[in-house]
Amino acid sequence: MSNSDPEDNLGDSAPVDKTKRPAGELHGESALGQNQDQNAVQLETQIQAQIQAQAQAELRQNEFNQVAPSLDDPRVTREKLSFLTEKVETGIKTNLDLDSDADEKKSREFTVSAKGVKEGGKEGGKDKLDASANAGLFFPIGLRQHFQLRKADTGKDSLLNEQELKILKSHLDELILQTYIGDDARLTAGEKAALFQVQKNLSQTRSLGEALSNALHLARLLQHLRYIEEAKKATSFALGIDPDNHLGKQLFKELERVHPTDLGTTAALATFNPISKEKLKTRIINLSGGSVTVIGDLLIDRLLEGKPERISREAPVLILEHVSTEHIPGGAANTAHNVTAIGGKCHAIGICGKDEFTEKLGECLENYGITHDLVQDESRPTTVKTRIISKSHSLMQQLLRIDRISHEPISKEVEKQLIDKVNALSPKENHALVLSDYKAGVITDGVIEAVKNLAKTHNLLVIVDAQGDFQRFQDCTLMTPNQPDAEAYARVSIADSTSLAKLGEILLAKSGVKNLLVTRGGEGMVLFQKGKPMFELPAFNRSDVFDVTGAGDTVVATMALALTTGATMEEAMALGNLAASIVVRKPGTAVTSQREMLEHLDKLNLPD
Repeated sequence: MSNSDPEDNLGDSAPVDKTKRPAGELHGESALGQNQDQNAVQLETQIQAQIQAQAQAELRQNEFNQVAPSLDDPRVTREKLSFLTEKVETGIKTNLDLDSDADEKKSREFTVSAKGVKEGGKEGGKDKLDASANAGLFFPIGLRQHFQLRKADTGKDSLLNEQELKILKSHLDELILQTYIGDDARLTAGEKAALFQVQKNLSQTRSLGEALSNALHLARLLQHLRYIEEAKKATSFALGIDPDNHLGKQLFKELERVHPTDLGTTAALATFNPISKEKLKTRIINLSGGSVTVIGDLLIDRLLEGKPERISREAPVLILEHVSTEHIPGGAANTAHNVTAIGGKCHAIGICGKDEFTEKLGECLENYGITHDLVQDESRPTTVKTRIISKSHSLMQQLLRIDRISHEPISKEVEKQLIDKVNALSPKENHALVLSDYKAGVITDGVIEAVKNLAKTHNLLVIVDAQGDFQRFQDCTLMTPNQPDAEAYARVSIADSTSLAKLGEILLAKSGVKNLLVTRGGEGMVLFQKGKPMFELPAFNRSDVFDVTGAGDTVVATMALALTTGATMEEAMALGNLAASIVVRKPGTAVTSQREMLEHLDKLNLPD
């Protein structure tokens, strides 16, 4: 058997009359019988006739002229013809059967066809891979195959007859044209290759089950690449085959939740997108020019790490051998830590007790570059949240948390001292005030009023991270509740875009804040502004999530610093989303940096 690669013959650019060439030469075989040659010529002639008839029929379809203006582009025709050529050449290679008496049958050859990988090139060979699995092989590194369709999902895997297959392929080619991406300059080479391969798999489909699977793969890929309208068309095609397919319905719901001004969608790119990669890079670099004062419930996150030894004889509990103790800023102090971690300057105002942790709180803040004004309150402890962690090799497991905290309101005397600390501030330009309420007593009505007055006097931004009682923060610049708190306060459950818009309308009216950002976990975040349509962003990281602790603090800190350095509300929102997508990959209360943000920004599919 010749060692030449059969695929080498597929790339010949010069026209060749293959009917005058031996069939063995087409496949890198030097000696096949005369009978084999005649079969090859007949098969190729039949396939070419079918393809030409199909192409002529498709050209007469008026629907293609109504799909999109881009279909008139000659590049689309060339793209389609390349798929048809692939059908001819692949059909010849995978359907020719070798002579059973040939010596070459002693060795084994594997080829990829529209149905899968066949052993020995025989039509009856053993399938090594079905079409749905084939599609996943060609996804680039870093782009995960989200799901693989099972036969139980469709029950439509039987091959179609010639007439049915002709009708199906006509619709498939129409789908390929409808989802054609003319402006693919922002895609990487790997993404372009993946898109081409999935479309190629569609063109080679021979059953409804394969069509459903490949259409869903195309929809997922287009969703990942942020071509939302094209993804909807592919999903609708799949649901047309099987309206009850739960994967298709789930994907359709996800696409319906994406706002038209979402990142990278065709609609947004064709009009105006308030976010671009170059602008965000500039905003990240500028973060080091801003400063923030955080007023709120400062506390210590105390991490006690132990190595598991054995089960105690005294009680059925695990015995840990102490390894280390670490104190890191928590609560409002974590917001302050996030500010300094991404290059900004931060001052913190809060209360502490008069106990063993008083100095440790001050040291904890100073270790991370945070200046502070602490008011001592002897009637309450310094707030400390102790987490007991078992670590074995690379596995870390939190076993228990113990909180030292007082939920009693602070006295009038302590409140007055806090207000004096606020009034003593002399903020300069590029400054924001953050109110961080962890329900430990610092954020009283008097403190809120003092912060508002200071902001009005010096024309400062006021950003609020609070739980409940939103009306206390009327006239503040921005409030950032999470979805559960927002739904509870507005008494609205988010089920679709209509209920989401209704929730924003109610919260803006009841709270009186100028801008409202609702963080939605894996669903991303949504921004509501008076007199403007809501603006949604998907989560930049939905799959690689280790620990969501402190992610809300990261969003608040990043947005505050971004807004003080000239970012628009939408750009600040995107940066908060980006920073949060990084810290949730890390265990415990974590922070990020400008360098990490720039590195992760480059990996996002955003317009330049």
